[in-house]
Amino acid sequence: MMGTEELRFLPNLHKDFIHDTAFNFYGTRMATCSSDGYVRIYDLHDDDTWRQSGTFSLPTQTGPMIRVTWAHPEFGGILATVAFDRFVNVWYESPTAANDPSEYATKWQNKDSFYESFLFGSSEQRPTNSDSSSHSSTYNTIAIQFAPKHLGLILATVFFDGRIRIYDFQGASVVNKEEIQTKMSNLSCISWSTARHHLTPLIAVGSDDCNTSTGAKLQLWEYAPDRRAVKVDLASVNMLVQNAIKDIQFAPNFGQSYHLLAVASNDIDLFTITPAKGELNNSSENKAQIYDVIRIITLDDHGSTVWKVCWNVFGSVLYSCGDDGRIRMWKGTINGPWKCESNISLQPEALEKAKAGASLSIEPVST
Repeated sequence: MMGTEELRFLPNLHKDFIHDTAFNFYGTRMATCSSDGYVRIYDLHDDDTWRQSGTFSLPTQTGPMIRVTWAHPEFGGILATVAFDRFVNVWYESPTAANDPSEYATKWQNKDSFYESFLFGSSEQRPTNSDSSSHSSTYNTIAIQFAPKHLGLILATVFFDGRIRIYDFQGASVVNKEEIQTKMSNLSCISWSTARHHLTPLIAVGSDDCNTSTGAKLQLWEYAPDRRAVKVDLASVNMLVQNAIKDIQFAPNFGQSYHLLAVASNDIDLFTITPAKGELNNSSENKAQIYDVIRIITLDDHGSTVWKVCWNVFGSVLYSCGDDGRIRMWKGTINGPWKCESNISLQPEALEKAKAGASLSIEPVST
């Protein structure tokens, strides 16, 4: 993540509303997706400038690209995207052939077999232009995220109706490992914890249902490759988190005895999630560990809805953006308070233009 003093504008190559952006693990590559149906790739060069290195779209018209995420670079250049029809596609980067007219050194290829044969099965094929009206909203994908490197090449997809599907890409064929029924509505975001061996992997999922009477807005699930995911008891925590959740992100873990989670809603809540004494890596086959979940601070400087949060590589700096038109940078220590160290204000005319564009879009301003 670039520091607030290092923000630079990219060439105006997108002609339409940008729905999502994603940096790779090292922060040296960025992918953007927009209403024109294209994903564009930018690389950071030694002179601190960003230059476009690739672009791609689906061969048939599916509307805007609304989500994009990177796999870890150890697995090669791999991206997952969600188009307006809410189906997931996985893209692989490969060198451009000598006789290829492309201006870029690499190209991105969509592995259709992953989509058609394995990801959704024959009963959930992407509709053609002639039968697009029959595409069921049951399958609308809201969020996607690859698991941390040590878990392998695994992708989680989040559906609006409350389901999470987990796919394993490591073998000869893609395997639908598991489907989690959260029983929440209006799912909006997902995040994987990053601790390697000393803590059980967790998946956090949030709901942006504005109705406070519909129940939990936050869930945690223990995930392990050798057993099914099990739900963590958050009864006391969900009394604290009752507003619609727009984003959720685990901080990078470098041996800490707890997970650190940022939850963005009307403000930002930071939670530490620590296995109870005697529970460390001691979960059974069908029951999650007991955790002490503590809200350590609420960051309310935005004074409005917070749409996006992300961490620096060390988990010591948190970035956020909200409806106040500001990007804020928060710093904290293990025992000290978290404070807003700096912020950037979007120019008033640019903010009004962004809001006007959002009012014409099917997606909220989220990035």
